[in-house]
Amino acid sequence: MPVDKLNDSAAIKQYLSQRIAIYRLYSGGIFVIGMDGVAIADHPAIEGRSQSNFGEYEYFKDVVRTGLPALGKPRTGRFSHQLGVAIAVPVKNTKGELVAVMTGIIGLGDSTVFDNAKARIGKTGEYLLVSVRDELIFIDPDNMHHMMQLNEVFPQQLAKALLTGVDDTRVLSTLGPAKKHLTSTKYILDGRWLVLGMIPVEEVFQPISVLKNEVYAISIVSLLVITGLMDFPHFEHLKPLVIATGQLRKMVFEGAPLHELTVERNDEIGDLFQSFNKLQTEVRLSHEALESQARKDFLTGLSNRRYFIEQAEAALAISERYARPLSVFMLDIDHFKKINDTYGHQVGDEVLRHLSEIMQEALREVDIIGRLGGEEFVVLLPETTLDNAMKAAERLREKVSQYAVLLTGGLPLHFTVSIGVAVLSSKGLNIDTLLNFADEALYEAKRERNKVCASKSTL
Repeated sequence: MPVDKLNDSAAIKQYLSQRIAIYRLYSGGIFVIGMDGVAIADHPAIEGRSQSNFGEYEYFKDVVRTGLPALGKPRTGRFSHQLGVAIAVPVKNTKGELVAVMTGIIGLGDSTVFDNAKARIGKTGEYLLVSVRDELIFIDPDNMHHMMQLNEVFPQQLAKALLTGVDDTRVLSTLGPAKKHLTSTKYILDGRWLVLGMIPVEEVFQPISVLKNEVYAISIVSLLVITGLMDFPHFEHLKPLVIATGQLRKMVFEGAPLHELTVERNDEIGDLFQSFNKLQTEVRLSHEALESQARKDFLTGLSNRRYFIEQAEAALAISERYARPLSVFMLDIDHFKKINDTYGHQVGDEVLRHLSEIMQEALREVDIIGRLGGEEFVVLLPETTLDNAMKAAERLREKVSQYAVLLTGGLPLHFTVSIGVAVLSSKGLNIDTLLNFADEALYEAKRERNKVCASKSTL
């Protein structure tokens, strides 16, 4: 930042407008606060924000006191009237002296922020967001203005137990209509925020409960039939039922893995076995669906960030072990915030879905595609040199630029993407560093937009 021009609000505003990589992360805009607490300039401009006093806000005081970045409390903005969280960082001169504070506002209601909070776990489970410092919980992902104190949702003791600072999985009870939930917690932003996944316990164990009840019923009926017919001259005819009863007893009481029963009869006993097998298949498919949901981005169906990183780390290890080429590129939709602001978030979501379809059509089956969040995507290309990765990225960029999303009334909406490409250049390079190289190249591409740039960074 040109600290020698802090007295020139026009110069600072121009500087902020050019920081694409910064303000695209902050849907509430960015602004610079002087040491007197008065805002010097902001971008995008919001009426009243520039020249207003922020000296009493905790994030400004924290930066002035410590000289370190600070995170503000969630609050409704004085000027934007939107719920958001401020992230403030120090601005220092060449002597290391604090001369200003730059602040960005993350709008909690923006669909490109915390968008996975709108995903569902199972049928009735959900993700919630908790401000650890303020003990506030956002209980409705579709209305981020709806927040409550944590102890209004959970009993006091359990509310405190949630804020241990350690990622954990446990069963908790909520207030109001008493209900137990299986919860999983993940701390983010240096432990200042908590993502809380909740699903009713009865929903989690419902398939197992149904299966156990069926198994108990089958076992009881089988034992009664066998007992009543022990002396029947055709006992050999009941041998499959005897064997199945033993297998069921092991699955229910001895922890043996669930498996299908062999159906050799076309009578009531065969129907009994087929019913058990059908129930077991439904339970298995339910588990597989839950596992898939945990790995996929709910909007596009692509790999989510966590699953992409898992796949990428495995592919990276193979490339390093066998000295094979590997490339990655980061992709970002140009002017995506403008699309959301102009046409609404439903159109923005449609753009994201169509882009994911284009990427899957244009790239190879072996390429790993993921959505990192918002309008940012990532692709890992095994067995691909930098030159070939650049060609693939250019083909994708061209194909996207020729595509159009149809708006209501049939009007076409064209959009473009910028892409940054990086290649595995040495052993010992982890996936985070490789993604950082691609992100640097993406930043260069975003200077002109609708462009592909290669990373110049190496280790």
